[in-house]
Amino acid sequence: MPKVSVVVPCYKVENYLPEMVESLLAQTLRDIQIILVDDGSPDRTGQICDEFAARDSRVQVIHKANAGVGAARNDGLAAATGRWVIFCDSDDYLELEALEELVRTGEETDADVVFGDVDLVFQDRKVPAVFYKNEFVTDDRKVLDQLIAADFYKYYCFDPPAGGPAFGYGGPWNKLVRRQLLLSHGIQFDLRVRGIFDDLIYTAHVFAVAKRVAYVHVPVYGYRQLDSSITHRFKADLLQIDRAIFTVWEEFLERYGTDGQFQKPYYANVLRRLKASLGQYFFHEKNEASFMEQCRELKALMKSEPYRSAVRGLDGDRLKYKYDKLLWYAARMASPLMVWGVYQLFRMKGQGGK
Repeated sequence: MPKVSVVVPCYKVENYLPEMVESLLAQTLRDIQIILVDDGSPDRTGQICDEFAARDSRVQVIHKANAGVGAARNDGLAAATGRWVIFCDSDDYLELEALEELVRTGEETDADVVFGDVDLVFQDRKVPAVFYKNEFVTDDRKVLDQLIAADFYKYYCFDPPAGGPAFGYGGPWNKLVRRQLLLSHGIQFDLRVRGIFDDLIYTAHVFAVAKRVAYVHVPVYGYRQLDSSITHRFKADLLQIDRAIFTVWEEFLERYGTDGQFQKPYYANVLRRLKASLGQYFFHEKNEASFMEQCRELKALMKSEPYRSAVRGLDGDRLKYKYDKLLWYAARMASPLMVWGVYQLFRMKGQGGK
């Protein structure tokens, strides 16, 4: 049994995959299993996977028909045999001592989950993403619930660093998890949400069943910031995906949020999804509906659940961006024209992503 199984879903990453795999092969912890899941990639990705498998016996390749990142991760998990599991994205990399540091901490503290910091990698620089001000090892259920709250919405971070909460509290790529924990609780990536927020949902479930979690002030992962228009692409089925996300989150709340401790973070998450829908669906240039039709649909949406309860019940003090605060006010009024005005204001300022 290897100490760690590293699962890497791969799709159209021929230009980046070699760096990721090289970072795994060079790990100072040698006793690892590397599972590359070729998700029906149309480029040379599958061939590159096979070349690495021929070079190093620790590399295992799964070729499958394209079914999305969540399904690829699940297939990789099913093939994993390591004591620990971590999921990495194929266009990023692991720091060379990452697995050794995470495993050592996990074994010394008897933690179920160990996670560290991340470097955001731009073309010309790295920006550290520090998640908490202080390192910790905890089995306090209230603290573990606070980890989940930050996963829902980062401004619920209970011990933020000096620069404020970081990007990626729900990311699986900096979190080493005992495989038995996943198996005994049947934790996988939820395919109903079609790859949107499935990592946050996975992380929430992991923290919900973990008995002890450790966090170290060590950068373990390089998260590449690629120039991409994915957040601006038109998604005709976005509202349907959001309904699936809300269904999955509410199932989680019903199971683990019996004290109401996650309700307000969830409401902030709903507002986040509303904001995303403005640029990717309602007011996108590829939306063929007339402006009045868009407004009518948006008004009906804001009056429906969970949006109606979210904008009435969320904690406005947790909203740190002006965009979010103004959007929250407009949504409480259920005014599509006000929402459109807020969207246009911040789109022109180039702050639509904040």
